[in-house]
Amino acid sequence: MDVTLAMDEDKKYYVGKITFTGNTTTRDKVIRREVYLNEGDVFNTEALKLSIRRINQLGYFKPMEGAPELAPSSLGEDRLDVTFKVEEQNRNQFTFGGGVSGLEGPFLNASFSTSNFLGLGETVQLSAQTGARTKNYQVGVTEPYLFDRPITAGIDLYSRKLDYLTAQGKVGYSEVRTGVSLTTGLPVGRRGFTRLYTSYTYELVDTSGVASLLNGTTTTLSSAVSGEPVFAPFASDGRHPESRIVPSLVYNTVDSPFTPRRGMRLTASTAVAGGPLGGAVDYFKPDAEAVLYVPHTKHTALGLRGEASWITPFGGTNTLPYYQRFFLGGETQIRGVNVRTVGPVDLKNQAIGGNKFVLFNAEYYFDIGGPLRLLLFYDAGQAFAEHQYINLRELRTSTGVELRFVMPVLNVPFRLIYAFNPSRDSFQPAHTFKFAVGTTF
Repeated sequence: MDVTLAMDEDKKYYVGKITFTGNTTTRDKVIRREVYLNEGDVFNTEALKLSIRRINQLGYFKPMEGAPELAPSSLGEDRLDVTFKVEEQNRNQFTFGGGVSGLEGPFLNASFSTSNFLGLGETVQLSAQTGARTKNYQVGVTEPYLFDRPITAGIDLYSRKLDYLTAQGKVGYSEVRTGVSLTTGLPVGRRGFTRLYTSYTYELVDTSGVASLLNGTTTTLSSAVSGEPVFAPFASDGRHPESRIVPSLVYNTVDSPFTPRRGMRLTASTAVAGGPLGGAVDYFKPDAEAVLYVPHTKHTALGLRGEASWITPFGGTNTLPYYQRFFLGGETQIRGVNVRTVGPVDLKNQAIGGNKFVLFNAEYYFDIGGPLRLLLFYDAGQAFAEHQYINLRELRTSTGVELRFVMPVLNVPFRLIYAFNPSRDSFQPAHTFKFAVGTTF
């Protein structure tokens, strides 16, 4: 049987005027540069969908779920005017407060950050934190469209100090990082979801207290749980200047920075320090991360992350410095255990850290309403030393429930976490309750 399909093609329609409403703070050009339609071009529905996704990725507005308004244009019968209706949400984040952390002790902090400074799309961050064990200061500025071209440029100045205590409440190991980082980025391809970044960092790392670890066996990674590993004493005190460059390739189609539901983010980077760049430490550190968000129902979605990294010295560096070795733990990696408490130990129960690690995270989201989100999570990860192979049976795991909500004024996710740790070391808790800020991935 022969089948004949008769097609009667309609006339072409062209884009008339492109306008925006509701952007009381954000300049028109900041939104227009994310739109893949040009006035006068043939109307393209796929380009319109990509434009909506790119505008949502900015995070400046409440997510647009419907199509923009299309109307006949006064420019001609074959033209359509496109009106994007956006609703601003405050991207300025102010915080002032204090707290107590098992790693950092009591502290006070204050910060201001915005991802849309003066409505021009620049990111500005100012922060200061001081406490019994920590002193952190940071100033950073990023321009996403340098000279009105899709060129990212940024500078970050910082100083971070952290003291690790012994079981007797004395400083056993202190680390101060002071440096400057310069970043630039370019889009790869017309759609703009893939970008190539390059950053250069010059950093001074001052460590002290390591020599005293040879005199005792009670120095621990935090303020002491019986059986917790002690610091490894092979690191050297003093100043370690680092000069490194980090090229990275990022593909990102995630629809929202704080409440994602769909899209993926793939990141591949390689840090190279020393060699012709100078500095006192030579190493090579590749890293790969994959993040995937899959919508399930109208109010539920699944989020997945996998990450792996490896570091090795070269040239004049024979042994990795202690501060560059891998330790896992904390709310951005394995939620149920403390920062830097997951990693290899030697026969003397000294935490030696790893030269490679693997990390897996899974989150299932329930959007309850407005800025409130409930999620179930599962985290697994481990760091491995040079003589060890990656063994998935040795991963430390944490699972539980988390309530996450975005404060309307502060515009930052607050988190209440209850975690149960099925596979853990003897010194780690079976279950715990934590308060945190931000997201895991």
